[in-house]
Amino acid sequence: MAYLRIFFFVGFIVLSSLYGRCDSQEHRIQALWQQCERARSLSAYQRLDTLSLRFLRQLGSHHDSRMQAYASYYRATALVFTGRGREALPLMDRAWNLSRQAANDSVGALVMNIRGIYQAMYQNNSFLAQHYFFKSLALARSSRYESLKIRVYGNLLTLSKSPNDKTLLGYAKAIYQYGLRHNDFEQTYMGAYYLALYYKLNRQYREAQGYLDKALSLYRQRPYDDVASVYVLYSETETGLGHLSAARQWARQAVVLARQWQQTSLLPDAYLQVAIVENKDGQYAESNRNALKAVELSNEHELSNRVIDCYRLIADNFLKLGNSAGAIEYLQAANRGMDTLSSINMQRLMRERSMQDSIEKKEQIAEVRMQKITDQRRMLTAVCTLAIVLLLLLIIIIIVLRSRNRMIKSIVEQNVRAVEKQKASKRHIMLIEQQLDAARQELETLTSSPTITGDSPSNDKKSIDEQPDDSPGDHSSGLLLDDDGRMQKLYDRACHVMETDKPYHEPRLTREKLAKMLGTNRTYLSTVIHAKGGMSYQQFVNTYRINEAIEVLSDASQIERPLKQLWSELGFTSPSTFYKLFQQSVGITPLAFRKLIPGIKKPTAQQDDTD
Repeated sequence: MAYLRIFFFVGFIVLSSLYGRCDSQEHRIQALWQQCERARSLSAYQRLDTLSLRFLRQLGSHHDSRMQAYASYYRATALVFTGRGREALPLMDRAWNLSRQAANDSVGALVMNIRGIYQAMYQNNSFLAQHYFFKSLALARSSRYESLKIRVYGNLLTLSKSPNDKTLLGYAKAIYQYGLRHNDFEQTYMGAYYLALYYKLNRQYREAQGYLDKALSLYRQRPYDDVASVYVLYSETETGLGHLSAARQWARQAVVLARQWQQTSLLPDAYLQVAIVENKDGQYAESNRNALKAVELSNEHELSNRVIDCYRLIADNFLKLGNSAGAIEYLQAANRGMDTLSSINMQRLMRERSMQDSIEKKEQIAEVRMQKITDQRRMLTAVCTLAIVLLLLLIIIIIVLRSRNRMIKSIVEQNVRAVEKQKASKRHIMLIEQQLDAARQELETLTSSPTITGDSPSNDKKSIDEQPDDSPGDHSSGLLLDDDGRMQKLYDRACHVMETDKPYHEPRLTREKLAKMLGTNRTYLSTVIHAKGGMSYQQFVNTYRINEAIEVLSDASQIERPLKQLWSELGFTSPSTFYKLFQQSVGITPLAFRKLIPGIKKPTAQQDDTD
């Protein structure tokens, strides 16, 4: 037991240690991520260089694709802004692939943004830079990354040098207002800078300086490493106003700050601005020295977008110094640079156009596939809907059929009961008739026997015959029946004849034949049937035929009897007439009636008596 306790104690310590290590590692990763983001937001790219390298090492073989993507992005950003753009390309590709693995559009948007910055700074390719910026903007919108969306607006603004572009003004205002609403120093600072840039492009130098003052005010509260760009822009506004002394001071301070904060991408711009101010001030030799320094720094960090401007400025200085050969040399160098850049740009544009066509073709194929998938889904939905509708219709039909079958069965049961009642009534009538016959015979026997008084039969008969004609007994028997009574008596006789003799079996049972059997004429017979039966002669005859058909079809012992034989024996001249009259009378066809008979329980004698 003691060994077991020691074992659990040691296991607990080991697990706690492992958990502590894992928790400590996650804490360090999160801390490095936050430090990298803060360094980037302050444009502290030298510090970001150190932190991003440490971030990658800390992750090691960590399988979190999202964190790996962020670390690669921060490392690529540091390399781009410290003049090592070529080294950043593989890291951009890695960060992009990892962002797709993690299905994270936020880090994907960041990668597309830094790709656009690389194209603008190192390749001088505004077309491809805009392509990446707009792709970053789309990803930022899909991931609701508002702060990045605002930064991309600023990057798009720096690509344009067109004055009076209201879109750029809208971008700049959006950045500045976003920063103010969210108390975001970085966005407010950048928004003020971009608004100043817009007004400088439109030669509204006082308005530009107003926003530059706001940017510098924010810088004093929270220093930003790229503040040299603000000083360069301030120098350009002072130059535009003709304040060359102030412009020189701002430009030289920009050089100092760019060196202080190790902003290698801004240092050539600062030297070029110093050279431009000196050119305006007539200090051409000094202007050439600073312009050549800008060329040296641009070539050192592969920032070709400033070299041509430097060459043109040097050529102008030589021309004003009277050195035509030097001016021609640098103008030729500028032209060669322009030709080279144009050739490179043309090749790039052709490659990019080819890539764009390929992308568009793939997108069209993808769109066609998506349309097919959408159509298939719609078709599937339509088929499912149709199947559901058909199923509902089938259920409704089954319910209706069952209800109809129940109704038909009820009709058949009623007819069977009626037939059974009719049979019972006939039996009862026959019994009564038998009893009446027996009573009549007994009466006749009593009448033919001698009377109790001893009177002879002849005397008795004589007394009867000699009774006056107006005696009550003879008068009642001799009175003629009134017309209604005679009609009722004739109708009853007709019914009796139809039930007993069944003359309706004859197909050609005319009114004349039936009238002759009843001892009357055809006209009076039709009148009696219509008055007492409420039907025509033919309906009267067919009623008996249909009633017998119901009786036969209700008899299970005659289930095998053919319908053809039945309708012909009942006196119908055609099966269609039989079927039609049967369905009108019963509600269903004779065949359906017969099929339902085996499943119907016949009423018992007790039920008949109850009914």
